Amino acid sequence: MRNRWEARVRTALVGLVAALCLWEFSTACADEAQVSKDNATTDATAIRGEIVLARSSHEWMSQQIEEPCILANPKVPGRLIMFYSAVSSSNRVVAAIGKAWADTRDPFRWYQEDANPIFGPAAHGWDSSTIRLDAVLYVPEQDAYHIYYSGTAGTVQDRIGLAICPAGADGYSEVTEAAIERYGSAPVLAPEAAAPYHEDLASQAAVMREWNAAARHWDWYMYYSYRGKDGVLPGIRLATSHDGKNWRRQLNADDPRGMGQIFPSTPNAYYEWHQVFKVGETYVLCIEVGVDHGARWRPVLAVSTNPVRGWTQLDPDTMLQTKWHGLYDDRTLYHVATPALYLIEGKWCLFAQACGRPGNDNYIDGAWEMWCVACDHVIPTRPGCADLYIPGPPITAAGATAK
Repeated sequence: MRNRWEARVRTALVGLVAALCLWEFSTACADEAQVSKDNATTDATAIRGEIVLARSSHEWMSQQIEEPCILANPKVPGRLIMFYSAVSSSNRVVAAIGKAWADTRDPFRWYQEDANPIFGPAAHGWDSSTIRLDAVLYVPEQDAYHIYYSGTAGTVQDRIGLAICPAGADGYSEVTEAAIERYGSAPVLAPEAAAPYHEDLASQAAVMREWNAAARHWDWYMYYSYRGKDGVLPGIRLATSHDGKNWRRQLNADDPRGMGQIFPSTPNAYYEWHQVFKVGETYVLCIEVGVDHGARWRPVLAVSTNPVRGWTQLDPDTMLQTKWHGLYDDRTLYHVATPALYLIEGKWCLFAQACGRPGNDNYIDGAWEMWCVACDHVIPTRPGCADLYIPGPPITAAGATAK
């Protein structure tokens, strides 16, 4: 009896152990399947972003790469041309301008010019110390690129200049140091110290133009940063022109703070390099903003249905890089600056410089690379203005953001 009972106990225990093993195995398989499912979901919603110009590629851009000004090549369909600035780690005061090209089918792959940089500080004069790129327009009636840049004879770019370069036969190869000529010997916009402007710096101009059919001339718009009585880079002001060379300030009298800015800026934030473009009937500014005195630089958007008035800044966290699922990392994208949005082959892309969090928390010491980030997420802006695409997952067919 005892042996039979022991045998029954042993049999029951073996069965129990087998059942437990089967349960653990099934649970492990289920967990593994869930992990695989989660990973698949993560991969499906992760935002694509890549470094497209690396500091390590050339010494002249070994510290910082910035200000991506991209145009469709006016002479070669399917080609893009990028003008950009860069700074060497061996001399962080001096910046220069280079060029690169890409196929519209692959805006994540760029080919740099061997002869870079193609434009730098002058031998003497107001821009003889250092320069930065502001904006580039192709002007068909002149078959030339108009290159707006900020420069100085000191250490901080404090005036805005213009250089002009013929596009040449293929829109690219003849854009050289020898072909680029400065317009005049003076900046096209210098800071205005007199009231009501009180400026001691004017820089970082975003420039666009539109044909005025009624007046039969071009209306040019320049959105610029400044320093002065209002503080350090406290917001954006406007100047206008009919030829892109002679500019007149347009102080916004509706600014409730009396600063003459085109929209009320975020207090204690720095407003620097920016881009202006148009989507349908909506004017858009894509701006680098350093909130809390530069504690975290990020892209910020502002929109209007009029190029002069009625501008509205969106929430400064709308495009914050920490929301870039599957891409953001403190080591690479802690600061994002000089942002520009481009529609390429039906897809929106954000080009911007970015760096990891510096050990001393001083963004000036960041190692800035040039990135391209896919923009698949559409957002509303404000009533009467167009929706915009920003980095993020696409909207599903059911109308909800992919999770």
